[in-house]
Amino acid sequence: MKKLIFVWIFCLLAVSCDERLEELNVEKVNPAEVPAETLFANGVKEAAYMMVNSSVNVNVFRLYAQYWAQTTYPDESQYNQITREIPKNFWDRGYRRGLQDLSIAKELMIANPDPTLSAAGNANKLAIVDIAIAYIYSIMAETYGNIPFSQALDVDNIAPVYDDARAVYDAQIDALTTAANTIDESAASISGSQDIVFEGDAAGWKKFANSLKLRMAMMLADVDAAKAQTMITEALASGLILSPDEDAFVTYYSEAPSTNPVYEDLVLSGRRDYVPSNTLVDIMNNLNDPRRVAYFTDPIDGEYVGGIYGTANAYGDASHIGDVFHTPTLPGVLMSCSEVMFLLAEAAERGFTVPETAETYYNQGIEFSMYEWGLTQVDYLAYIAQPSVAYATAAGDWKQKIGIQAWIALNNRGYEGWTTWRRLDFDGLNPAEGLTLEDIPTRLLYPLEEAQLNGANLDAAISAIGGDTKTTKLWWDVN
Repeated sequence: MKKLIFVWIFCLLAVSCDERLEELNVEKVNPAEVPAETLFANGVKEAAYMMVNSSVNVNVFRLYAQYWAQTTYPDESQYNQITREIPKNFWDRGYRRGLQDLSIAKELMIANPDPTLSAAGNANKLAIVDIAIAYIYSIMAETYGNIPFSQALDVDNIAPVYDDARAVYDAQIDALTTAANTIDESAASISGSQDIVFEGDAAGWKKFANSLKLRMAMMLADVDAAKAQTMITEALASGLILSPDEDAFVTYYSEAPSTNPVYEDLVLSGRRDYVPSNTLVDIMNNLNDPRRVAYFTDPIDGEYVGGIYGTANAYGDASHIGDVFHTPTLPGVLMSCSEVMFLLAEAAERGFTVPETAETYYNQGIEFSMYEWGLTQVDYLAYIAQPSVAYATAAGDWKQKIGIQAWIALNNRGYEGWTTWRRLDFDGLNPAEGLTLEDIPTRLLYPLEEAQLNGANLDAAISAIGGDTKTTKLWWDVN
C-alpha cells in the first residue's frame, strides 16, 4: 500500500513539474530583457559608487588624499594595494558594472528608440549615456594609464588589447564634445525616475559634460596646452556648472539599499575604522577654517584633533568625522561649481583665455564651497580676509594657493582631492610612518588577475607606461 502511495505522489509531482517546466525555465532574478533606462540608472549608480564609497576594498582615495586616517588597520594608508585587491575591485566596478551596463543600455536605445519621444529626445538619451561612459573611461585612464578600450566590452574577447591612455582620453573628449553639441535642452531625455543625477534634465547633463571637459583640459595642460585651450574655450561657450544648484550629484535616500555609501561604511557597518587625519585637521586649524564644524565633530579640549596619518589610531584619541557624513541622504557629488571655479583659476594662472582672473575664480571657489557645506557669506568673508587665505598674500606660488584651497573644498571627494595633488604637487601632505612623500601612490596597480588572463597585452601596457608601480608617473603627470 505504501508503495502505491509513493508511486501516486511521484506521478502527481511529475505531471505538475511537466506543466510548470516552461515557466520554471524563465529566470526571475535575471530576466532576459532589462529596460535600457534601468541599465543606464544602474550604470550611473555604479559609477557614483566607485567615486563616493569609502570602503578600503574599493575606494582608498580619501586616505591617499589624507582626508581620513585609519584606526585598527592602517595598511591602506601605508599604500598596500594588494592584500585587499583594491586595483581589481576598482577596475571591476568601472568595467564589469558601470561600463558594461551603460554599453548595453546604449545598444538597446539604438535598437529600440522610444516611440513616445521625438528624434531629439532619443538623441538626448544617447548623448547622456555617452557622457556617463566618458566619465568612467576618463577616470580609468587617469588612474591606471593604458587600459582596454577599443576591445574592452566584447564579451567574446577575454584578452582585449590595452589602448594608449592618451588616445582613450582623446576619444572621451570627442564624445563629450559631440554629446554637448547634440543635446537639445528643450527636448525630453532619460525619464526622471531613471536619471539619478539630473532627474531627466538634459541641460544639467550638458553642463556636466562641459565641466568634465574643463577638468580634462587641466589634466592635459602640461602635455598639450593648445588642445587644453581649445577645450576650455568650447566648454565655456557651451556652458559650465556655475552655481550650487547646478551641481552634478547622485541623490540618495534614507532607507537601504539607496543610502549614501559613506553612511553604510560609517554607520550601518557598526565599525569605527576612520578618523579625520592630522594632515587635514592641522591645515584647517591653522587657517581658522569655518568648514571645520561640518567636516569634524567632537573637539578635544576645545580643539579639533586629527589622527596621525599612516598609523593605527585609537578612535577616542581624535576628533571624529562630521555629523553630515553620518546621514544617509548626503548627496554623492560628481562635479560641483566650487571645483569648476578652482579649475578656472588654474586655467587663468596657466595663461589660458578665460573671462576672469585667477583671484576672482579662487575666491568664488572658496565661497561656493562654504555654501555647499552649509556656511554663510559672513563665514566666507571672514575667512578670505585672512592674509593666510587671501590670494595676494597666501603662502606659496599659484599651484600651492589654488591646490590647498581646492583640496580643502574637495573633502569627501577623495579621488579628486588626490588627483588635484597629483596634478599640482602642492605641499601639505605628510609621509606615512616609515615612508617618504615619494611613496605616495600616483596610480593604482593593474589588477593581478590581468596577468593571468591577459598577460601579453598587460606586459605591453606595462612597458608602454614605464612600469607597473604605485609611483609610476602617468602620461599626463609630467611635472
